[in-house]
Amino acid sequence: MQNQNKKSKFDVITIGGATRDIMFYSGDGKLITTNNITRQKFLAFEYGAKITADKLYFSFGGGAANTAVTFSKLGLKTAAICRLGDDDNGREILKNFKNQGIDASFIKINKKETTGFSVILAVRGESHEHVVFGYRGANNSLSGVDLPLSQIETNWFYVSALPKDSWEEIMKKLMATGKNIIWNPGGYQLKQPSRLKNYLPKIKLFILNHDEALEFKKLKDIRGLLRYIKGLGPQIVVITDGAKGAYVYDGKKYYYMKAMDSKSVDTVGVGDAFAAAFTGALIYGKNIKTALAWGIKNSASVVSKIGAQNGILTKRQIAS
Repeated sequence: MQNQNKKSKFDVITIGGATRDIMFYSGDGKLITTNNITRQKFLAFEYGAKITADKLYFSFGGGAANTAVTFSKLGLKTAAICRLGDDDNGREILKNFKNQGIDASFIKINKKETTGFSVILAVRGESHEHVVFGYRGANNSLSGVDLPLSQIETNWFYVSALPKDSWEEIMKKLMATGKNIIWNPGGYQLKQPSRLKNYLPKIKLFILNHDEALEFKKLKDIRGLLRYIKGLGPQIVVITDGAKGAYVYDGKKYYYMKAMDSKSVDTVGVGDAFAAAFTGALIYGKNIKTALAWGIKNSASVVSKIGAQNGILTKRQIAS
């Protein structure tokens, strides 16, 4: 007879959102640069105009889903924890998890909500900048009761954007496990920096983009910004800065690696690709310099393909 108390073992478990995405490209938009340090760029379209989509794509997204795909392709036994609706989009996401070799047995189906959905508007041009119109749907009902901690065994949890009303409950439960927690917080968490700071002392790896990092302190000096956030408690701080590359501080040494030259086709999911590959290297016991190289290489591949998951590299490809 099977032992009912036996736990499922995983190398890493991702927690957060999963969405069905529709992406369309248009050449009618204009990227506007401002002097506002926290809102440096705007994507603008003529008011009242009918915008024509040049290209249209269906894809998958969400922090938990995107990062789970990278972990799985790196050869790590991966599970995802999120919520989906009982609808066609939810079933397509589950099918994608299965195709990518990700354990979806802990994903909950919410019959009262629809699956999260995003409309991604990208400007056709040299940078392919984009904005995301997101509907979180069932993702907003994820809560601490969805964490099957008594059924799973892992040393690594990767946490992405969490719901407004339950993110603290989720973080407290994860921290009580004493395991390694990687956190790439979402908008709801970043809007509450004073509360978010309470959890940083137990974070192994804290990953932000440059704009997000500025929410903690308006510092133009990137080293000063890394040092300030490190002082809040996380063991390692990573700040990504788009085409400029990525910066890391572990309390002893600063690291930097510039972005690889790569033809930019689509910037959606690039941050997730970097963060998961960086984390994957650490799970394999690699040093920070190698982790940076993995993150930069994976993100360069993703930016060259349409969609958040299509350019993700395998371990063999990323380590070669």
